[in-house]
Amino acid sequence: MCAPADAATKQQPLRPIPLLTQINIYLINVVFAALHIILEPTGIEPVVSAFAVGNLFGLIIPCFGVIALLVHVIVGPILNLLLPGAYETYVLEYKWQWAGALFLVNVVVGLLDNSHHNVAGANNRLKSSNNPIIQASNKFWESSFEYVQMNIKPWKEGATLPPDRQYIFACHPHGIHCMPLAIFHCKGTPFDKVFPGICENKLSGLAASVVFRLPGVREFFLSMPYIDASRHVVERALKADRSIFVCTGSGEESLLTKQGEDTLVLSRRKGFIRLALSYGCDVVPIFGVGNSDLFKTYSWGMGVRMWLQKRAHVSIPIFHGKYFTPLPYKKPVTVLVGEPLTVPVPKVRGERPDEELVEKYLKIYIERVKELHKTNTTGRKLHII
Repeated sequence: MCAPADAATKQQPLRPIPLLTQINIYLINVVFAALHIILEPTGIEPVVSAFAVGNLFGLIIPCFGVIALLVHVIVGPILNLLLPGAYETYVLEYKWQWAGALFLVNVVVGLLDNSHHNVAGANNRLKSSNNPIIQASNKFWESSFEYVQMNIKPWKEGATLPPDRQYIFACHPHGIHCMPLAIFHCKGTPFDKVFPGICENKLSGLAASVVFRLPGVREFFLSMPYIDASRHVVERALKADRSIFVCTGSGEESLLTKQGEDTLVLSRRKGFIRLALSYGCDVVPIFGVGNSDLFKTYSWGMGVRMWLQKRAHVSIPIFHGKYFTPLPYKKPVTVLVGEPLTVPVPKVRGERPDEELVEKYLKIYIERVKELHKTNTTGRKLHII
C-alpha cells in the first residue's frame, strides 16, 4: 500500500516524542510484525488486519497482553541466566504491581506530553524506518487495504493537484472509522499514485486532543502524520506552509452513521473554511462513498450519547461489523476527490476573515459536496445537518 520513503523524506528530522512512547511504539510493532510473519502465508492476514483497524481503540489490551507474553518467554529466561531465580523472585512475584506501575506511568506521560502540538517533523515515522521489524509491521497494516478496497475517483479524467499549493482536504463522512484518511498517511497510497507529490510533503492530519492522551492509541497517532486539532496548533501548521487533512464532522458525525446513506455534520462547521480564507488554502472535498456501510450501527441511547459528545467531546457509537465483531463488512469504498474550491488570497496571511465571507464560501462548498455526491451515486441519500 505504502511505498518506501525516498531519501529526501528520510533526511527530514522527525518530531521528538518521549522515550517511553518510542519504546511502546517499537514493542507494539513487534507484535504486528510477528502477526505478519505468522499470517501472511495463511492468506488471512488482510482479514486480521481489517479486524485490528475496526478495533483500533480497543487494541491496547491485547497488545500489552502479547507484550507481557513476549517478556515472559524472552526476557524471563535471559534474566534468570544472568541472575538465577531473579525473574520469579522480583518480576513474577510482583507482576500486578509492575503492571499497575507501568500503566500509571503511561497515563502520566500521556497526560503531560504535548508532542502532538509539535508541527515540525510531524511525519510518518514508520515508513522512514529501515528496521525489518517496523517494515514487517507496516506490511501487516497495509494488508487491510486488500480487504477494504479504496478506489480513487477524481472530479475529471486527468485531474491534477499541483503539489506546490497548500490544501485543506476535508473528508466526509466520518463513519465509525474515517477510512479515507489513510490515503494521506504516506507515499504509495492510491491517492499518492493519482496525485503524486502531496503525501509526506508537509502534510498533516488533524485528530482530537483526547486520542493523544490514551495509552496505546496515542502511539498509533504519533506514529502517523497527525497533530492536535486545536486551532492554535493548526494555525502553526498552516503558517509553516503545511497542508492538512481532516474529517470535518468529527465524533458527532460518527454517532449519526447509518448504513446505506450518508449524513454530514457540515452546515455549522465553519472552522475549516475560516482557516482556508485566513491562509489562502484550496479546499478539496474528499467523499468516501461506502464508508458508512462498513459497520452496522444502532441508535440506542442516542440522546445520552449525543449529550456526552457535545459536553465532554466523547463519542460512543454502538456498532458491529461482520459476525458481530469489529471486522468491517467487506464492501468497497470509492473515494471521490472533488474539484478544489479556490478562495481569495488574504491581504494579511492569518488574519481572521469576515464572517459573511465565511458563510458565503461554506455555502459554495456544501453545494459542491452535494453535486459531487449526486453525480457519483445512485439512490443513495445524503443528509447535511
